Amino acid sequence: MNGALAQEVAAVQRRLTDVYRLELDLRAEHFLLEPGRARELLPALGPRTGLLVIQGEDGAHLGLYVDPRDRHDPDAIVEETSHLVCLAWHAAQERPVSALQLELQSEIDRYVVARLEGRARLGHFHGFAWGGWMDRPTRRRYETAHRAAHGYCLSLERRYPGRSDAPAFLAELRRYYRASPERKLRAGERPPR
Repeated sequence: MNGALAQEVAAVQRRLTDVYRLELDLRAEHFLLEPGRARELLPALGPRTGLLVIQGEDGAHLGLYVDPRDRHDPDAIVEETSHLVCLAWHAAQERPVSALQLELQSEIDRYVVARLEGRARLGHFHGFAWGGWMDRPTRRRYETAHRAAHGYCLSLERRYPGRSDAPAFLAELRRYYRASPERKLRAGERPPR
């Protein structure tokens, strides 16, 4: 497996677990799969980069794969690492998690990591194309997550515009991470109180 990619995935995991103060016995880089191997286990149409989840009798088996075309896209690496971390944290808390929640959290995480790294914070909400592999329900799920996350991130931008408000910004993000799915979706509609 690509050593540089493993380092990037590990760095994203550290960033997310630090921001949200997550206690996880997990090394995300150990879940990396070769994209070709992942595609052998996936349906014919699917995302070119993603988190592979196979439900077995003994539990879920996970793998994170990054297509070579996405190798230098920090948002793709953050998104899929976010899925793995979020799924693992919910499992450790014995809390259910839906595909919508994973997509919503990854949109927020892309914003947070870009902001902390000094990259364009809201860039991933604009100038993108929906994957042609999506069926109608999948597309609706992505659209819902995208819309709710964009609204929430815009509210974060208004309420926490600078570095001096970092403690309050991080405290809110930690509350948000642990909030119910309904509350997270509502947070994109109006600023949380």
